[in-house]
Amino acid sequence: MTSPHLNIPGAEPIRLTALAGGTFTMGSSNDLYGEAPAHCVVVAPFKLGVTPVTRGQWRAVMGADPSCLPGGDQHPVDSIAWDDAAVFCDRLGGVRLPTEAEWEYACRAGTASDFFFDDGGPYLDETDIPLSVARKLKAYAWFADNSGGGTHPVGLKQSNPFGLHDMIGQLWEWCADPWHRDYDGAPETSARWSDGIESQPRRVLRGGAWDMNAFRCRSSYRSHDHRSQTTDRFGFRVAADP
Repeated sequence: MTSPHLNIPGAEPIRLTALAGGTFTMGSSNDLYGEAPAHCVVVAPFKLGVTPVTRGQWRAVMGADPSCLPGGDQHPVDSIAWDDAAVFCDRLGGVRLPTEAEWEYACRAGTASDFFFDDGGPYLDETDIPLSVARKLKAYAWFADNSGGGTHPVGLKQSNPFGLHDMIGQLWEWCADPWHRDYDGAPETSARWSDGIESQPRRVLRGGAWDMNAFRCRSSYRSHDHRSQTTDRFGFRVAADP
């Protein structure tokens, strides 16, 4: 894997990691949270941002910082709608939002359990997660147990095995795909699940956020919201083709 730079005049460059692709099992058996059925996905090579897009990077491209939480240029930009993230990608050029399959492949980083740092599970709900796992999570994520009620500069926590930081916790990250309530009929490749893209205004969010519990920081956990919705829990990272 390599970490090429995407230069942004007036801001720190966006670091991208090149992922070779491969095959993995996406989702889980937990049908209460839209994660079923677990299915095999073939992932094409792609690049992904090492961290979420920061406030300084956003301002350099878009001209103003919409974030609602306290923080400086190294904090992840928050309060971003899916539509705004898409505009950022278009203006910067050469980047896009990751597909949901790409995001989960990158988060899992070659692992198959609920968390990339622990082989326990599967966990059915928050009460099912051992205290030992929640303690381990603090080394990798800013979430309800340790965030102090907001975000933190990107890259401070340990990375996952692919060298990616803040994949879980910090902010929910937008994906390119329209929301589907489960994985019935999902693509067998990492391409965007475009079925319903015109009629479904909701888009996929992944990764959990600064105010979420440990259960919602699992690699397979899915969420969604309207493409125009902004909250101080929403951010994103960019992807690129090889």
